[in-house]
Amino acid sequence: MPERVLVITGTSSGIGLATAVAVARHGFVTVATMRDPSRAGRLLEAAGAAGVTVDIRQLDVTDAASVSSCIDGVVADHGRIDAVVNNAGAGHLGTIETESVDDVRRVMEVNFFGVVAVTKAAMPHLRASGGRLVTVSSVGGAIGQPFNEAYCAAKFAVEGFMESLVPVAATVGVTVVVIEPGAVASDFVANVDVDPAVVASG
Repeated sequence: MPERVLVITGTSSGIGLATAVAVARHGFVTVATMRDPSRAGRLLEAAGAAGVTVDIRQLDVTDAASVSSCIDGVVADHGRIDAVVNNAGAGHLGTIETESVDDVRRVMEVNFFGVVAVTKAAMPHLRASGGRLVTVSSVGGAIGQPFNEAYCAAKFAVEGFMESLVPVAATVGVTVVVIEPGAVASDFVANVDVDPAVVASG
């Protein structure tokens, strides 16, 4: 059997980092992608401690050329893709009265259109391998949260997109899975870089 190849986005910290190490321990050739590979230190340290190796590559989910280059490069180097984990995303706090429509568009670009772009690039390869597409959504994709409209809207959109894709992908042998984590002890909230008191006060 050929080695199974998994691509995961957003692996510099949090769920992405932990998942990359876990799947490598389970024998996958793990392609761990991130927007800025200079931030790979924690992943490399964790992989070393687990006794595994990961193939770190640059991928910015908001850049179509970056997405295509990464996916094509993985297939060129490893010959196949058996699974893709859409994990990259960015947190956001705000309410529409105190932020711009452009702010909301930026949140959608990363958290929704980034998922769409990676999915589109990966689907032909997952079809060829009979593979699996896993997308990390959020409890915010099922329940709206105050001061989180844009982020929740993006996650709701992701879930509608994936739910609609499930039966279509199944006809070509691709399994689609959505995961809805709750609060996780990671850098995700800290990376939002917003003072909730300021958001609440307007």
